[in-house]
Amino acid sequence: MHRDFIKTTGNIVRLNTAMLFLAIVIGDVRAADLAKAQRLAESGQYEEALQEAATALEGNIYYDRWHVLKAEMELMLGRWSEARATIEAGLSKHKNSIRLRWLGREAFRRTDDPEAADRMQAEILKEAETAPWRYSDADNLIVLGNAALVLGVDPKDVLESLFERAEKAAAGSKAPPRAMGQLALDKHDFKLAASTFRRALDRFPDDADFHYGLASAIRTSNPEESAAHLQQALDSNPRHIPSLLLIADRQIDAEEYDEAELTLMKVLEINPRHDEAHAYFSAIAHLQNDPEAESKHRDQALASWSTNPLVDHVIGRELSQKYRFEEGLAAQQRALGFDDSHLPAKRQAAQDLLRLGRVDEGWKLADEVQQADGYDVTAYNLTTLRDEMSEFTTLEDETIILRMHAHEARVYGQRVLDLLHRAKEHLCQKYGLELTEPVTVEIFPDPADFEVRTFGMPGIPGFLGVCFGKVITANSPASQAANPASWEAVLWHEFCHVVTLQLTRNRMPRWLSEGISVYEERLADPRWGQAMSPRWRERILSGEMTPVAELSSAFLEAESGEDVQFAYFESSLVVEYLVETYGFEALKSVLGDLSMGMPINESLPRHTEELPAIETGFREFARREADDLAPEVDWTTPDLSGLLNEQDSEPLLREWVADHPGNIRGLSIFADVLITNERWDEAKHMLRRLIDLYPGDTSDDNAYRRLARVQRRLDETDAEVETLEGYATYDPDATDVFVRLIELARERDDREALKRNAGRLMAVNPLTPIPHSALAFAAEQEDNHASAVTAYQSLLDLSPNDPATVHFGLAKHLAATGESEEAKRHSLQALEVAPRYREAQHLLLKLTSIRPAEDSVDSSPQ
Repeated sequence: MHRDFIKTTGNIVRLNTAMLFLAIVIGDVRAADLAKAQRLAESGQYEEALQEAATALEGNIYYDRWHVLKAEMELMLGRWSEARATIEAGLSKHKNSIRLRWLGREAFRRTDDPEAADRMQAEILKEAETAPWRYSDADNLIVLGNAALVLGVDPKDVLESLFERAEKAAAGSKAPPRAMGQLALDKHDFKLAASTFRRALDRFPDDADFHYGLASAIRTSNPEESAAHLQQALDSNPRHIPSLLLIADRQIDAEEYDEAELTLMKVLEINPRHDEAHAYFSAIAHLQNDPEAESKHRDQALASWSTNPLVDHVIGRELSQKYRFEEGLAAQQRALGFDDSHLPAKRQAAQDLLRLGRVDEGWKLADEVQQADGYDVTAYNLTTLRDEMSEFTTLEDETIILRMHAHEARVYGQRVLDLLHRAKEHLCQKYGLELTEPVTVEIFPDPADFEVRTFGMPGIPGFLGVCFGKVITANSPASQAANPASWEAVLWHEFCHVVTLQLTRNRMPRWLSEGISVYEERLADPRWGQAMSPRWRERILSGEMTPVAELSSAFLEAESGEDVQFAYFESSLVVEYLVETYGFEALKSVLGDLSMGMPINESLPRHTEELPAIETGFREFARREADDLAPEVDWTTPDLSGLLNEQDSEPLLREWVADHPGNIRGLSIFADVLITNERWDEAKHMLRRLIDLYPGDTSDDNAYRRLARVQRRLDETDAEVETLEGYATYDPDATDVFVRLIELARERDDREALKRNAGRLMAVNPLTPIPHSALAFAAEQEDNHASAVTAYQSLLDLSPNDPATVHFGLAKHLAATGESEEAKRHSLQALEVAPRYREAQHLLLKLTSIRPAEDSVDSSPQ
């Protein structure tokens, strides 16, 4: 009996071992089949992957992965009801599956069953609480993390406790870095998102999701690399929907609406019900003034989930990216009407309100987002900025609200207001705009604060100012130490945007908006805006211009800073051509059409000519302008290295220049050789020849600068002044030239030159004492007490080296204007610094009606 038991037991053991081996083999085969199906999905062969899953489910399946894959593919293809049926069938077999429940939450919402979707979310939490050990693998930890985010758990806790734990649990899995990177993207933590996706690409270089994620993270900071990663994503998966949507988004930004629609059609070929694709179509229709198509696509986007907040959020976000903030805000408010906890819509609405000048409402919404989600980087940046702006001073009147740092407002705030009023009076009258509410202007000494206020995040350099229509944001001169630019030109440019954007109700293409602003800069001051230059001449004559109909794309698709600047210049040249050829009234009529929603390419022919004729005429005009730049100059760049390598190159170069009297490159090289050899008279002659050939040269070491240095060395002061004044009429940003001219004006007691160059310097950098000191000196000489008070008050805010003299100067001129109490205060402050300051003592005694004692005191501050 014992022998029979042992035999039976042995047979059972052998049978169980064989069954276990068979199960392992079958499991390996099924795992291989699953991996194959997943590869099909990752390469965009969604229907094939779905078929693989359906075939596998015809057999006995002991785990939920095939149901998960099948449901994922059905959701990808927009087959909502089939996905729901797959999930329900899967849950009948895999009752504890939270992955199926997470997909069920999506499928039930897509079939307009929010109660069932909420039930899926609740069951995920219940399952996790009941048997947490069951969900310790990477895929389930990711589901738990996403469910926790829906509940409002701190995203950083989710990241550290669940997603990072999942990554440790399955180092070879794509799911954890995908979830971690997406979370960072959702929270606008683009730096973390980029680093996460870069690490993932080191392990999975062909993964479309990771290339797309990196492209999204660096879209603003590195658009060229972003475009390359988008292409790599599509190389791996030509039907990768997120990448196609991002490309469509970029095309909309570039006003390439036809191309964007073709891209979106690729998405709808995969999933005819895709809500975001239809939302994009709706936004395009809105931008093209097609309300019927706009409504149709919005209805299609909401057809299966009638309260989906994402639809109106996407529509509104796209409208706001095109500066249609009123309409964008209305869309975000519709989204919040569907779900008032939808933080992306609330965050975008906050930014829209701030850009519309409704700052109290905007800050309130930003604070709500930050309190609900402490990880939201944009909300955190905005609320931090709000606290920093509490130190700003507001200067306002009936038409301008100016916010600046208190220190800067005291130094040059009134000058800013005066400039803005000049711009308003001139431009509003010229274009026929009557402002109905004040324009808000905010000037930031910290470029990071400007970037947060303007874009929601720091790290987006390259902008001096931005106009949203009713609000202007600008960098202050304090942020431009290395590359100074005229803040007056910047604010004139931006106020022109105020006029044209309000005239068109923000319905104008970027090229026309920027083109008019640069054009009006040049009209206001020939030194402002962009002028024809040798580089622009070369680009025009070599055929590098963008067609007028596509000109807005030149800003987005620029591969360098030069490309962006050329887009500005070409746009302004188109405007100049239109005005000179068809008249200013034609331009105003086009702006009127745009305000009614008419596309630019339909409006232009109504008031000018058909687009082909405009293109041809503009190209001819641009070439004439290019040819007219210094027409006597030979612009070729000769190779003179052979002559320069000779021991005595001067006579050889002299002979070469005689044979090539217009070659600006050769003349410049010869001038340098003459300066090195101290041939001063001949060098001056050659430099004057260069100036005569090309008087508008503002390159770094142009002939004006070199000639002035030679004249200074030779103590030819009158000639140096003439040279530098000539140069100052072309370059608005030459602060070192203005400083030198101020020095020379003081030496020569030339008050008009002193005031003129102090004004030029103030227009670039009012935060240096030099122009204020110059204006104080000129006011002293002219007994202009009001101007002296203004100059001395500004000097005090700039921490002068000799505060006693500044306090006394201010006190003296305050006394002359009848401000006795203030004059006393500043006299006392002068004496606090220099107690033996005789003139301050006498002024104080005079102000207090006390006769001075006849003792000996110093007459100067000590």
